[in-house]
Amino acid sequence: MPTEQSIEINRILFQYDLFPVRVEIREPIVKVNTANGSYALKRKQLSEDQIGHLKTAYSLAHRLVFDAVCPLPSKYGDLIITGEDTCYYILPWVEETVPESDTVERYRRLFVKAGQMHRQTMQAESSADALFKTALQVVTARKMEWEQFLNRAEHHIYPSPFEQIVLNSAGSYLGSLEQAAAYFSKGPENDENGKGKGLRRALCHGRLSPLHLLIAGERSCLTNFEECRDDFFIIETAMMVEQANMILPADGQLWDGLLRSYIDVCPLTDQETAFLFHFLLCPRVPADLMGRYTSEHSEDELWFIRRWTDFSKAQGNLLHCFQLYLKEKKEKESSDQEKEAESESP
Repeated sequence: MPTEQSIEINRILFQYDLFPVRVEIREPIVKVNTANGSYALKRKQLSEDQIGHLKTAYSLAHRLVFDAVCPLPSKYGDLIITGEDTCYYILPWVEETVPESDTVERYRRLFVKAGQMHRQTMQAESSADALFKTALQVVTARKMEWEQFLNRAEHHIYPSPFEQIVLNSAGSYLGSLEQAAAYFSKGPENDENGKGKGLRRALCHGRLSPLHLLIAGERSCLTNFEECRDDFFIIETAMMVEQANMILPADGQLWDGLLRSYIDVCPLTDQETAFLFHFLLCPRVPADLMGRYTSEHSEDELWFIRRWTDFSKAQGNLLHCFQLYLKEKKEKESSDQEKEAESESP
């Protein structure tokens, strides 16, 4: 390790009364072994807002609101030590027992931890009018991307193999986009007074990913809260589901378990469930693939075809599992209402 870097690390550790026995550079962190245990020292540029976000997460985790690995205070009480152009903070080192390569298990844990964080920090409903308008804009933009690609492909005398597979699947994707657009254009459902129902807000991590989850045995902890914020959590849930759908195997049974693991921990209202379903009807991956094919064409034809086919299968499994869940939920609600009516009848 360069002498200058070693001096800087020792200067930071002195503020924690930590004296290193061994230091390992594991970008973007430094593992520090001391007589009192092991720690992770993070070095990065942080804005004032990001520092505030870390302090918010620390306060909640310190009160055991949810399980997270957050910065430790220095002997002077500082969570963040600010240098000239870099900030430092230190975390307890967690020796992980689930490798990064085990994406299925890591996503299983992530869905549960995300549900716990959202549930434990849940707030009252807020007006969701702007959120529905934004969702409608997203759907409209993706429809335009589809139309532009299809227009170019249809004007080719001999569409490429990838263009042909997109043309063949356009009907189902565009149908889903139309369904989502119709839902979001109506806006939030009305309550008994005729006013639009709100959606609940909660603390959102901002970058939910297995990379920001530390797993040691049965314990799983979220970390890296620099982008956390108070927001409509259902958007973060949708982003997490869509991200997992790009990476995990196209397995219907797996998706059924993932969805239920999140909803069991963080039960959704009917409107939140409907919003999540319709948002998942307009995935980002097809538009990204079409845009990449048109502008870069950096991969060969077979790569694009495989990516499209794999995602289409995964998306079909996801929506099928979600529809089965909605059907089961509706049947259970009807059964409960019938039992309640029978119990009230003379």
